[in-house]
Amino acid sequence: MQIAQTNIQLYNQLREAGRPTDELVAVHQAYEFLTTLYPGYFQADGKPFVAHGVGVASILTYLDQPSEFVVVGLLHNIYGNGDFGDGRGPGIKPTRELLVKEAVGESVAALLERFRALRILPENLADIQRSIPERSETDRRLILVELADQLEKYVDLGLLYYGNDDWVKGAQMGPQLIAIANDLGQPQLAEMLSDAFADAAAAQIPAELRSSDGRRYLKLVVPRSCRRRLAPRVRARLKRTFRA
Repeated sequence: MQIAQTNIQLYNQLREAGRPTDELVAVHQAYEFLTTLYPGYFQADGKPFVAHGVGVASILTYLDQPSEFVVVGLLHNIYGNGDFGDGRGPGIKPTRELLVKEAVGESVAALLERFRALRILPENLADIQRSIPERSETDRRLILVELADQLEKYVDLGLLYYGNDDWVKGAQMGPQLIAIANDLGQPQLAEMLSDAFADAAAAQIPAELRSSDGRRYLKLVVPRSCRRRLAPRVRARLKRTFRA
């Protein structure tokens, strides 16, 4: 199975799955919004961050999830690390909520907010696994988004190219994540997770291919044309000073 990494690959995947035009348009609008939140951001494996969002959406498309949840897959962590340009760090703020609602609608905005409460961590893993039978259909689908996010980090061995991957605990939680996938009625996803964790454990990646700056998360690369430049007269004065 080929996981999409570009918007075009995702659109083609959706088309081949027979998704109606209005769903394709909704995903397209969400992708365009995604690019405004991560325009120059690269993951710790060197991959553009938007590719990760596309990959999560692609996995959810393979699992035949409704278009709203495919869109949530694209945008899943915008309240965690999206660049809203307000310098206020992670979290949901009224101005951000307004931007999200304008871009993708109130329904998806509400799902993205709810998703933050369902992130799987080692400390809440047992509680989430135990609560699966009692969860609403919406929560179950959002937990599926979380599993797709975990899978996407491993499915192309991307995790092994991180400068520092010690914060990613997917493989450590592997048996429980696989069990949750089965509890959600997703045996295909359970198999995909099992295969991805096993492939990552067996792969040997040269250390030289890891991000050279050793980064753990995202890196913002600002184009040279957008960097602050000194006025010509200031540059000329500095040149004269250094010559002297």
